[in-house]
Amino acid sequence: MGERFVLIAEDDQQAIESWERDIREFNRAGGEVSFTAEYARNCRDALRALERVRVDCAVVDLRMPVDAGSQGRNNDPVGNEVLERVLLDVGIPAVVYSGYPQEVSARVRASRILVVPKKGDGGAEVLAWLAQHESLMSAMDVTRARIQRESARLFSNSIWPRWEDKWQRMADRDQLAEVITRQIVSHVAEQLTLSPNDSHPEEFYIVPPLDVDRLGTGDLVKIDEKVYVVVSPRCNMARDSYPAHLILAPCKPMDEEWSSMRERFAGSAKEQKSAADQLRRFATQDFSLSSHFLPPCDAAGPWLVQFKDVLTVESRTAVPDLLRTRFASIASQFVPNLVQRYPAYLGRFGQPDLDTDELRARVCK
Repeated sequence: MGERFVLIAEDDQQAIESWERDIREFNRAGGEVSFTAEYARNCRDALRALERVRVDCAVVDLRMPVDAGSQGRNNDPVGNEVLERVLLDVGIPAVVYSGYPQEVSARVRASRILVVPKKGDGGAEVLAWLAQHESLMSAMDVTRARIQRESARLFSNSIWPRWEDKWQRMADRDQLAEVITRQIVSHVAEQLTLSPNDSHPEEFYIVPPLDVDRLGTGDLVKIDEKVYVVVSPRCNMARDSYPAHLILAPCKPMDEEWSSMRERFAGSAKEQKSAADQLRRFATQDFSLSSHFLPPCDAAGPWLVQFKDVLTVESRTAVPDLLRTRFASIASQFVPNLVQRYPAYLGRFGQPDLDTDELRARVCK
């Protein structure tokens, strides 16, 4: 049985007693998940608990006192502050459990946080929903632990020895924090990122893209219902303002090739070998330099990127529309393969086409 720690932000004593009963009954049922609760009776205590206590999930009432010194019940939905901290700083499954569900903030409502109106059997419903997310909680728990261990190793072996004296001489502490943050992030990514051969297909894309306000190299967008990938250099895309023009490469659907290959995997041994060879060709980019294979992204794709048919658009006018149609980003470890093949196509030197009949006539003359 997996034990999960749930933060319950609730100030009403009867509601807390009801939660205690619901959790006892849920745990007594002997499912694969059990819950241990940490209670916070006001907004400030809930925020502190998120900082100091390991919690796997949270249940938050909207109306509660701001802090322990507040008199009576606060009529403002300060629970939204706790929920937004869960979204922005913590990253755990959470539930709004309130008699005033209409007071949920726009940011919370737009997220995956579940909203449940307070009712007689609401506690059991909330616990059942949280239990359905136990595998995700477990995965995130392991993920955080691995990142923390790697960050601690980097701090002990590199950051502390190298920066102990430097930080005392740097007047701008925010700048120092940014420098060290970039070092830790890049190091942890280098250590923990799987090689492409070991990657899960879901790792090829980030859906939806993390950067909501900007386009990036490797973003997939739609123009007139056709898919394009951004191949403008990342250094240009990272500047404060976009380059004057963006370079987009069209992505040709491979529906027929993909369907045929899937059918052959269910056929004879010879057909299965043929399908496996074709799939290997896709995965290893065994195409001409003018093409680049992109695997399926959810229900869309796969595609062949066509470097010979690139399109340029003016950033100032095109970016707002492209952001609205963007549906995925190629993950960072796969972007280099895309952008390295594009200049290789541009820089190729080959024999120009010759008329073979004319050449034969000259040779045999």
